[in-house]
This record gives sequence, C-alpha cells and structure tokens, in this order.
Amino acid sequence: MVVGQRIPLGEWLVPGEDIHDFAAFRARDKADVATAYLAHSAGVAARVATLLGLANEARRWQDLADHAREAWQAEFVDASGAIAPDTQANHVRALTFGLVPDSLRPRVADRLAALVRENGNRLGTGFLATPDLLPALADHGHLDTAYVLLFQRQEPSWLSMIDRGATTVWEWWNGIDDDGVPHESLNHYSKGAVISFLHRHVAGLRRTAPTWREFMVAPRPGGGLTWARAEHDSPHGLVSSAWRIDDDAFTLDVVVPPGCRAHIRLPSGATHDAGSGRHSWIEPA
Repeated sequence: MVVGQRIPLGEWLVPGEDIHDFAAFRARDKADVATAYLAHSAGVAARVATLLGLANEARRWQDLADHAREAWQAEFVDASGAIAPDTQANHVRALTFGLVPDSLRPRVADRLAALVRENGNRLGTGFLATPDLLPALADHGHLDTAYVLLFQRQEPSWLSMIDRGATTVWEWWNGIDDDGVPHESLNHYSKGAVISFLHRHVAGLRRTAPTWREFMVAPRPGGGLTWARAEHDSPHGLVSSAWRIDDDAFTLDVVVPPGCRAHIRLPSGATHDAGSGRHSWIEPA
C-alpha cells in the first residue's frame, strides 16, 4: 500500500461479506455510504459554524448538507418509501443521520428491526454502523430488539467474543475461529463503541450542556437486567447513575456534582430536576 493512498472501505467487515478479492471489494459502488456521510459531515460543519457565529459559512455548509440529503433520497428511497440497499447499516444511517423525513422514520425503523429478525436476531453491520445500531433501534421503538442483539451469544456478537476468551475487542466479529485461527487485530476500537449504548441507554447518562454542567439521566431497563451502574468523572466532579429492580420496585440513585443540574426521566415517564448532591427515586417496576 502506498503511504497516503485513500482506500474506500465503506462499511468495513460486514458479517459474511467476501473481502478476499480486495481489489474487487474496493471497486464496489459505495455511493450510499459516501453520500450519507457527506450530508452528515456538512451538517456538523454547519452547526460548528453557527456556534462560532459564522453565519455565511453556516449557510454554505447547510446548503451542501441539504443537497446531499436530497441526492441520497432521490437515489436510494423509492416511491413507496423503501430504501436501498436493503441492509441493516443503510437503515441505521438513514435514522441516525436524518436522511429520511419524519414521516418515514417509523417505517425505516420497523424495517431495520425486521432485518435483524430475518438474520436470526443477529447484527449485520460493520465498522461504520455498528456504534449506532443499538441506539437507532432503542430510540425508534425497538428497545427489545436492541437488547436481543446486546445479549446475543451466536456469532456475530459481542458476547461470542467473550465466550471465546476475549479480553479485548476484536477487529473482525470472528476474530478467532472455532479452530483457534486469529484474524487481523485482536485489540481494536470499532466494535467497542457499544459502550456508548451501555452509558447512554442502559444507565441513561447523557450530557446536555458543555462540561456536564447539565445532564440527563434516563435509564432504559430491558433484556432481563436487574441492575446497572455507570460513572463519569466530569470537570465538576463525579456523575453517577445506578439503578436496580428489587421486589417489583425500580430504584434509581443519582449523584450530581456541585454547581450542576440533572434532568431525570424514570422508565414510567415521570420527570424530575435535581441539583448537586445524592438523590434517589423509587417507582413500581
């Protein structure tokens, strides 16, 4: 490989995808991925420019984002609202990057959940979409499916790595074959991005203002879990969310650092605001 050469990998290491003919893999059309990321990246640039007070730059980047999204829709969404390619990864991006109008989001989410079921309740995403797969399901009415994937033990899955003795996250879903043959890196970052689902959905910790001056605690129990706990060392001190289910009661304990404020949303939908200190809430499970 020539240093500096750009290699278009796209949705790298999709389970079951044949990449042994690497030249042919590189040559595949990945316009759905590239156009989606153009729309997303330009949108991020527009928001950054807005925060910096660069109104002209913000408009320029937002125009690019809007046109890229329109191009993606024209090419990959048909008259019935179905999107192509009909893959888990493409549906994840459609939801996460806001590539489809609000009227189509329930249909896209339902199709994503159906693709998971059709794949034996197993994931079918590579490097790019895996971090957003569980959040996309959970945030669009399919929390149960997200937990099924989280606790799936058949390959490809996170727990199949652990069952094979992994103490790190592998680059390939089948990083070590049944016969013990390793594949590429056995200590890789990409699939470890599932930790964001554990923090933001299972434990429910989400920053809503810079430096965690304000944050949300909105745990989403499921999958048979009876407790979860997560902590974050913010610039203001420890942020903590811990919940448990005992005797049909759900208990949430939250630590808010000095000078900070937490917005609480319990599984029942009840909401509370909390200042600095330790707080607890109990409701029927």
